[in-house]
Formats: sequence, structure tokens, C-alpha cells
Amino acid sequence: MLKFFISAIILGALLYFGLQFRDYANQKLKEGSSEKSSRYAPGKLPGLPAELEASWEDAKRKGPDGIREWFRAHRSQVSDPRLTEMELDYVVLAGRGNPAEARRVLNAIKPRISPESPQYRRFQQLDQAYP
Repeated sequence: MLKFFISAIILGALLYFGLQFRDYANQKLKEGSSEKSSRYAPGKLPGLPAELEASWEDAKRKGPDGIREWFRAHRSQVSDPRLTEMELDYVVLAGRGNPAEARRVLNAIKPRISPESPQYRRFQQLDQAYP
């Protein structure tokens, strides 16, 4: 009888702690998914963390040199398709004064971009503009 009572208490404790762990895990998963969904700025292509948007805008205002410096500092934190969009912005700004630099960046983009990319048409136009 005592064995049955102790077994029931252990089983109840395991069940209780199992349910508590499940609730905790579900809560953490929900928090994680909400962080990922707000990681990128709304209305923009994914790939640039929202906290870098302001510094990117500042770099664009500084022109090609500002963008080049920004890429040196933050390129590893940006992924496609936003990276391609940003590099194409740089091509437009840098290409006015340095067509060779524009061509170099376009050649770097070419292996990564596919016809399904939202930036593919823009890439093609710039690729033709800088032979």
C-alpha cells in the first residue's frame, strides 16, 4: 500500500513538472517567433536587421564612400534579398563616378541572383548600363 502511495506521488509530480515544462517551452517558442518576425523593418525586403536601418539610411546620405564604409562594418549582418538591393543602390551611386567599381559589384552579384529574385529586373538593367 505504501509503495502504491509513493508511486502515485512520484507519478503526479512527474506529470505536474512535465506540464510546467511544456508551458514554459511553448512560451519561449512564441517569444522567439515574435522576435524573428519583428527582426526586419516592415515594408522592406528581408535580410537587414531593423536596428541597422537608421545607420544604412545615414550611409546612403553620405554617398558611395559612406556606403562602402557601412558595408565594411556591417556586411556580415545582411543577407539576400536585401543585400542585393543595397548593393544595387551602391552601384547606382558609385557608377556615376566610377563605372569600374559598379561593374565589379555587379559581377559579384551575378552568381547569387536568380530570375525569381525581386531585384532581378533591376540587376539586368544595371548590368546592361555598365558593360
